[in-house]
Amino acid sequence: MCVGLWLLLTIDAMAQVRTQQMPVPAFSAQVTDLTGSLSAAQREALAQKLGVFQTQHGPQLAVLLVPTTGADAIEQYATRVFDAWKLGNAKDDDGLLLLVALEDRRMRIEVGQGLESRVPDIVAGRIIDQQMTPRFRQSDVYGGIDAAVDALIDRLGGSTVVGQTEAGDESPVISSETPMDDAPRERHVTPFGWVFFAAFAALLGYSSYRWRAMRFVTAGLAVIAAAIWGVSRLVGNGESAFLVVIGGGFAAVFGSLILGITGFGMLAAYRRSRTVFTGQWLIVLGITGYVAYANEGEWIPIAIAAALSMLFVFAGSLGGNGGGGSNDDDDDSSSSSSSSSSSSSSSSSSGGGGSSSGGGASGSW
Repeated sequence: MCVGLWLLLTIDAMAQVRTQQMPVPAFSAQVTDLTGSLSAAQREALAQKLGVFQTQHGPQLAVLLVPTTGADAIEQYATRVFDAWKLGNAKDDDGLLLLVALEDRRMRIEVGQGLESRVPDIVAGRIIDQQMTPRFRQSDVYGGIDAAVDALIDRLGGSTVVGQTEAGDESPVISSETPMDDAPRERHVTPFGWVFFAAFAALLGYSSYRWRAMRFVTAGLAVIAAAIWGVSRLVGNGESAFLVVIGGGFAAVFGSLILGITGFGMLAAYRRSRTVFTGQWLIVLGITGYVAYANEGEWIPIAIAAALSMLFVFAGSLGGNGGGGSNDDDDDSSSSSSSSSSSSSSSSSSGGGGSSSGGGASGSW
């Protein structure tokens, strides 16, 4: 009984922490660890590396480890920290924040506005996927952070090598040469990706079973995937431009087919039943909204989710029977749909530091 009560109280306390907005710690050093994951020597090594780079090259990098971001998504919390710490200088906006929420198993690289051209979102995401995630999965927190810091330094014009000071001890020195990246690279599919693929496969199979048009769509997708895979096996990864041309040609032809099917499907659904048409759009918006929530700031998966959901939801309207449903011609009682607008506030810091426009990338392990 006592053990059960203790478990309930513990779970309730954890839930309250997750629903509270976590405060931003004061900026006192370029490496702040509120989780106790880094030793004093590791914090000192990272701080020295970041300090040397800032002195020689200008951009200011900071590392923050917190147990959880609470009620905030890691993207929102990173923006709050970035603006409160005023990383970089106000003129160049050349700040970078590496944030890790250990209990949430989330990490983020937040990029200042002045560095977005040098560290775009796709590069920040690649650093997380290739440098941090594999090491974090092996419980090597310091190794993942250190590798990400090295990759960011390399990207911004310097590389870290081990040199000797006048006293003879080894310390990080920033050189202008960028070495080859020999860190282990792991490619993986996130849990959300597996759920999306499973739902996509189930929807594809069901649609192909029910509607003839979707069988052609499925066959076309299979042909494109097989063709791109086969060409890549023949010519190798070095001929990426060739693959882009071939893939682009297939995408253009097949994209036109998809747009046609989706458009005619929408028209058929609207003519058949406006109520059903509204319901289909709600399904599309629900799927797209969920993907947007799970991939905040990433437009590619959102666009793919919107296109595929419209295709599979409306393509079925092309070949279905009109029986069983009443004509919705008495749609004079039109239903009014309310749209909710979400407002996002972007705060720009004034004074001695840069500000973040939300650029960067997030990841999990």
